[in-house]
Amino acid sequence: MIKRNKLIVNILLFLFLISIFSSIAIAETNSKVLATKSIKFEKEAVLIEWFSSTNCDECREFENNHLNTEYAWINWFNSENDQINNFARDDTNRRLNQLNESEFPLLIVDGEVKKLNINDNIETWDELLENSIENTLGKNLVNFSLNIDLIDSTNDNKANEIKLHGEITTLSDLHNDTAIHIHLIENIADSDGSGARPPITNVLREWIPKTDFSVKMGNTTEWEYSLSETYLDSANINLNEGDSSRYSIVISVHGEESRNESIMRVLSVNKTTLPSIHGQEEWSNFPLIILGNIIILVGICFIIIQERIRENGLPMLEGKILHSKQNEKEININIKTGNKKVEILDVNVNKGWRISKLKKLPLITAKSDFDFKFKVTSKSGNIEENPLQITVKTDVDDLGQWMMDIDMISEKNE
Repeated sequence: MIKRNKLIVNILLFLFLISIFSSIAIAETNSKVLATKSIKFEKEAVLIEWFSSTNCDECREFENNHLNTEYAWINWFNSENDQINNFARDDTNRRLNQLNESEFPLLIVDGEVKKLNINDNIETWDELLENSIENTLGKNLVNFSLNIDLIDSTNDNKANEIKLHGEITTLSDLHNDTAIHIHLIENIADSDGSGARPPITNVLREWIPKTDFSVKMGNTTEWEYSLSETYLDSANINLNEGDSSRYSIVISVHGEESRNESIMRVLSVNKTTLPSIHGQEEWSNFPLIILGNIIILVGICFIIIQERIRENGLPMLEGKILHSKQNEKEININIKTGNKKVEILDVNVNKGWRISKLKKLPLITAKSDFDFKFKVTSKSGNIEENPLQITVKTDVDDLGQWMMDIDMISEKNE
């Protein structure tokens, strides 16, 4: 008889244990990513920082003139003189202090201040903006990438955290004040929450400058920043009201080469909407335990199919002792091939026996019945006390090499 290969049993046991422990691990893990997105800063973009007030009709018209442009546009709002203080933020004052400016309206193009006259018409503002953009191109000083994850840390299928992570590589020695600026903006916002006023676009909700990366040429820094649930609540950001893609991330690198003490200009910028929870909720709501078990079942089915292929392809061996005399036995091996051709590579006997010289070993075609005979001799001279085992080494087409053992017990068909 053929000695069964235990590999299939071990694999099935291993997959079963993986199923149990992975299910336990998944069940005990509360935090999960509901939606994710990755972007690279490969295309030149322009950062527009626009400081105005909510009660300026000309400002809204100026913004609307550039809605369909590829600018990374941010609306900052006066925190002192607005009649509506829904957008009033300390971030505006901090940014103005950085720029050493206080007058409204104010236009900043890639970090460079552009003075506006409130008495000028909107066409003049448009012209100033377009002329400023033409002069913003400069050499590339950083390579930058960004990944955005929306996290559910309480296992209730609601996003309550934003994790940002990526890499920044400096291509020149940069000024020590070079910083990554993270802006979280609302794409279309209701200014006072009543719905009575026209909506305002690209409204800043949160601004975080970060300087925790290497400014030395050639260095790559892996960085990350998380906005917790408390942080988002304080910024009036609700990722689960409507679609999360109603918010965008504008991220930029502001700096200059170390030998240049001029104004910190924008070295790299990009804008992207947050990943949509609804767009990925089909998978995020699908029970991970079931998904894991399905994957394991598919793996088991694959193994079973492969085992069936082996069963149909492997040969069946039968051994018969034709007769015995003194210390010698004459053996007949019958080989029935499956749907694969089989080459007999070698025939051996166990310790205490010696096999007679075999003729050229055969190559047997598929679905054949083949017999070959040979003699074995007991080295001890006592053929009754020394058990005989014959090992046949085969090479099965497409299935590789197989060793099969036959225990020869009596002169009957085994």
